[in-house]
Amino acid sequence: MNDTNDREPCLRFGHVIYDLTACQLIDQEGLPIALRDKSLRVLGKLAAHNEVTIGKDELIHAAWPGKFVSDDSLVQCIKDIRFALEDSGRQYLRTAIGRGYSLHGVSEIPVEPGELPKLYISMLRATAHSPELAEIAEVITEELIIGLSPRSGLIVTSDEEQRKDVDYAIDGRVSQSGEHLRVFVQLIRGKSGDVAFAETWNSLMSEAEDLPRQIAERVDNVLRVHMFNFAGEKHIDRKNDELNTQELLAKAAYHMSRIQMHNRDVARDAMTVAIEREPENAIALAMRASTSVISVLQEGPKKVPDPPEYVIELANRAVGIASHIDFVMLTRGCVRMWLNADHDGARADFNRALEISPAFHLAHQFLATSEILSGEHERGIQRVKKFIDLSPATNPRYPHYLTLLALGQILAGYESAAVQTSRESHDRAPNDHWCKFVYATAAASSPKITTTQDFKRMIVSTDLPFTHFRDLPFTNSRDVEVLEERLALAGYPATS
Repeated sequence: MNDTNDREPCLRFGHVIYDLTACQLIDQEGLPIALRDKSLRVLGKLAAHNEVTIGKDELIHAAWPGKFVSDDSLVQCIKDIRFALEDSGRQYLRTAIGRGYSLHGVSEIPVEPGELPKLYISMLRATAHSPELAEIAEVITEELIIGLSPRSGLIVTSDEEQRKDVDYAIDGRVSQSGEHLRVFVQLIRGKSGDVAFAETWNSLMSEAEDLPRQIAERVDNVLRVHMFNFAGEKHIDRKNDELNTQELLAKAAYHMSRIQMHNRDVARDAMTVAIEREPENAIALAMRASTSVISVLQEGPKKVPDPPEYVIELANRAVGIASHIDFVMLTRGCVRMWLNADHDGARADFNRALEISPAFHLAHQFLATSEILSGEHERGIQRVKKFIDLSPATNPRYPHYLTLLALGQILAGYESAAVQTSRESHDRAPNDHWCKFVYATAAASSPKITTTQDFKRMIVSTDLPFTHFRDLPFTNSRDVEVLEERLALAGYPATS
């Protein structure tokens, strides 16, 4: 992390920054903004006392020391400054009638973009002097390197000299017992040495051909989930202006993975700062767009916190800059599905994300969502099961994965399976309103559940409206009717 404690802060006014060290205004491209000397002196005095009202006489003395000038000269400087700050609404430079003026900028510590996290992949160790085992270990290692290297936002190395400086490391061993092959792989947090993930694969030697790919897919998903969910945890209590861009991305990802309104708003704020600093950062643009639609399934499109056209613009800008990044394509697909009900366009983007990263669990998740909402229930169910198998149960999103599976099972007619799946989701997240809503829908045909006091209390505590399914982009109105019939049967109040 960059040491910024001894650096003078800047003041931000939208896209304009005042550098307190250089006493200079800078535009969003990093270029100086021309300002007359006297106006710059007045600005410097105000900036040195941000949010404090400075008297007219004190400002005149700062610009014209030892000279007598009229208030008109100061007023002209104020006009110049407001023009430079694009402050027609007087949001940043305010008048205290009869007293003076005050400047209101957002204080920021100058930071660099920050380095990408690093992953070290060690050659897996063969536990016996066997050329066959050594070859298998080498193939698995190569598959891991090939599978993880294209990931944006991550630097992959196999250089042992860099081992001590990485954020994550992968190592493992390959052993053989008779005709059976055993592969152990673990993911280690580089700084602490803690094991983030460990798993063992067993296979017959004669059936091991596809094992390297399976291991690489599993590790890729676990690493992605772990980075998205936990890498930003150390930044959650720090102010956005103290963080570099990579730290802002990590902080936003941490909050986005929690899928609650408060967390979403924190992530939005972090990404707003990131794209103000780096307007062409495709990941930041995509994450900012994603914060707007991440909770649509749970809350409905009416609670999207930004104008739809702005969200669409962000997603399109990100794709225009970096269509080779899977998360960028995923985000535009989600925006198309949730805001435009454009399943064809959304699926094209989801499939493009999967062409880039075939095991990308979020692309599978939202492609499955589109399939279920479009009436392809069986296909959606199978896809959900696939990415659930690849995702650790500790993932904060895991209960919502289960609700998606349960929704597909309800519409496909697998009632008992839907009850079991949705109950597990509710048990894992008992206070989540979407989990309660889906469980109520699934349990409708089971009086043993719906007549209990616990179930009735759960329904009363659920704040989603009876008509919530109507707000989602279902393509078949009959699916919505089926779900609402089940809600009514479960005793869900139609006026909620």
